[in-house]
Amino acid sequence: MKTFWRLLPIFSAITSRVEAADPIKDLVPRLSTGAWITTDLSSAPRWSDYAAPKPGYIVHVAEELDVAETVKYCNENNLDFLAQAGGHGGATTFHLGAKDIIINLRGLNSTVVSEDKSEMLVGGGATNSEYVAAATNNGVIVLNGGCNCVGVSGLTLGGGLSYWMNEFGMPVDNLISANLVTAKGELIEVSEQKNKDLLWAIKGAGPNFGIVTSLRMKVHPRENVKVWAAQLVFSGDKLEEFLNTMNELKLSQKMVVNWGLTYVSPGPSSTIFAGLAYLDGDADAAEAAFQPLFDIGPDQTMLIGVMDYARMNDAVDAFCEDGGRKPTWLVGLKSLDYPTWQQVSDQLATFVETTNQTASRVLVETYSTDALREIGSDGASYPHRDINFYAFVQPIYADSSLDDAADKLGAKVRDLWRETDGFDTPRTYINFAHGDEDLEDIYGESLPRLRELKKRWDPSNRFNQWFPIV
Repeated sequence: MKTFWRLLPIFSAITSRVEAADPIKDLVPRLSTGAWITTDLSSAPRWSDYAAPKPGYIVHVAEELDVAETVKYCNENNLDFLAQAGGHGGATTFHLGAKDIIINLRGLNSTVVSEDKSEMLVGGGATNSEYVAAATNNGVIVLNGGCNCVGVSGLTLGGGLSYWMNEFGMPVDNLISANLVTAKGELIEVSEQKNKDLLWAIKGAGPNFGIVTSLRMKVHPRENVKVWAAQLVFSGDKLEEFLNTMNELKLSQKMVVNWGLTYVSPGPSSTIFAGLAYLDGDADAAEAAFQPLFDIGPDQTMLIGVMDYARMNDAVDAFCEDGGRKPTWLVGLKSLDYPTWQQVSDQLATFVETTNQTASRVLVETYSTDALREIGSDGASYPHRDINFYAFVQPIYADSSLDDAADKLGAKVRDLWRETDGFDTPRTYINFAHGDEDLEDIYGESLPRLRELKKRWDPSNRFNQWFPIV
């Protein structure tokens, strides 16, 4: 039976609904009246059930201080905890137990644009859809992610991929300051003026150092923003030509290509799909910019045309459906090697043929990196600014009995990519990482400094769920 406690103004009314033997009862009076606690995990769903955290309780916070009190309570009772906004983070590093707690931040979803339209105060639980809506209503653009349901805080603290990063840097480069709950349960400000070293740390490794309850983000005045979009589909026999074209295609600030592979039995090979976006909505300029891809000869072409930027993510809302199993393995690539990709295509085809999980896919996000290289990593711990192709494989299925097959596919494809990634050392984007990577692959050259800061800010490793720095 579903068990939950809503926090009411009269404490006696609450405690009468909590069993005396339940250890969570002592937390109830420490929270605001808008917060509530439940054992119903479906009240804070995860996007993927694969290796998902399985706590005993969900604390739905209503105020930033609720987060601080919950962390203090967990410290006092030796409980592990994990903060959640959109619930999209997936990694094998989660290890919550039956008495542990997820702190659901969704109640902290405010979005307030400053009067001069230079920044936005964003609650730690806000999603991309809420972020973009606030921006659109105020005539500004923000560094949002490509899915409406993803949490802004998680996206940003991992670096973040965004259509606008070609011009303004990654989402993390647009983080001005944050309110953060420390390992001691203290709510502090993190900025260039206060706790500057911690600001650097959370800009790429945030979940290791605290729970961000609000973010102050740069915004960029621009009204009535339009985007041109198209979808191309190529048969598998055009894979080599497609890869060569992508290697040679020079992306301007306005161009984004998100592409990948799918397989439908009986093949004979995987199908290539490519989503194109041009960020000022000029159809003629867009088609000219992407002409090398049109010259390959798509088997299908869907010119979506010009749309409001605020509606751009709506086309992938189907991917926001919670539940199911969606493990991910990512490798950052400098270039695309055809023999490697032919093997990747074959691996995907074999998995789909043997499991009949046709939603499984390989995805690649491709952006201009000029702005990222110019900004550099001095102001943020996020290290990997020279990745040209963010490539990941994602088997999608419901039955946990297929986990072994999915794991073999992911590990094999990752190994193939790493052999020809074009870098001296592996580069892994944390938000799409699997969980078993070396920390050097995740945090790169920032790792030694992050380890020193971890000793200072979280010596007991209370923030230990998301690619923990040890």
